[in-house]
Amino acid sequence: MAAEEPGSRCRRCGEPPDEGGSRGPCRRCGAPEGAPGPPGEGSPGPAAALLAPLRGGLFVLRHPRLLPWILLPLLVDAVLLVLLAAAAVSYFDTLAPRFEEPWWGWIDWLRGAAAWGALHLLRLLALASAFFATLAAAGAVNAPFHDVLSGRTEDLALGIPDPGRPWSRLLPDALRAAGAALLLLAVQAAVLLPLLLLGFTAAGAPVFAAAGAWFAGLGAVDVTLGRKRYGGRERLRWAIRRWPLVLGLGLPLSLLPLLQPLAVVGATLLYLGQADKEPGPPRARAKN
Repeated sequence: MAAEEPGSRCRRCGEPPDEGGSRGPCRRCGAPEGAPGPPGEGSPGPAAALLAPLRGGLFVLRHPRLLPWILLPLLVDAVLLVLLAAAAVSYFDTLAPRFEEPWWGWIDWLRGAAAWGALHLLRLLALASAFFATLAAAGAVNAPFHDVLSGRTEDLALGIPDPGRPWSRLLPDALRAAGAALLLLAVQAAVLLPLLLLGFTAAGAPVFAAAGAWFAGLGAVDVTLGRKRYGGRERLRWAIRRWPLVLGLGLPLSLLPLLQPLAVVGATLLYLGQADKEPGPPRARAKN
């Protein structure tokens, strides 16, 4: 009879073992040692990952108590976008050429139109800059909300009553979630900035788009991985090992970033459906 190595994660909820690798029922979900994942889940593939935001939306409709944790990140994003847009437009307006000196001859009548066009072009650039800056910062800013959203999704999916969080855990959990999001943002910048230069070539553009989608998918599932206390390298190994799943999860997000909260719900459900939740290759089995 095969048995899991001591110290392996719970196959149902992915909870890490106690310090010292003690065996026995999972302290998170109560599943007995070696229990399989949730009934009927199986191992989701890329097609399921593509539909994860839709699955997340349907899950929220069945569990409306999650709705505030969907709306709060979107509200924060909207406020952040308005503030960044106002600051960017104000700054870019100072860069707009005024064309105060008269132009030569009959073309002077174009001076006003040129000034108007330059001003509004810079304002469009300012709004675009604010939008992409909001997308870049949203993961870290919304990390505490997404952390709670993922945890409550897991409680509902596993059928475990929400025990709530003591006030003493709110700040440490928020800092942990924000730190994980900042680490991911740093890795993403280190990889995507060089690829951005290649993206201006015909061969490099698809690579940059695929890498951006993969990181978008990693950002959604990284919320759950961080909550399960995977280390930074473990999270990357987990995602690289399942790159088709992560890429499929990120493709809708790269097109519609506002789906992020629903993708977090869907990614949590996908994680729970993974039969093997270890970050590296499957652990060796020992025969009894």
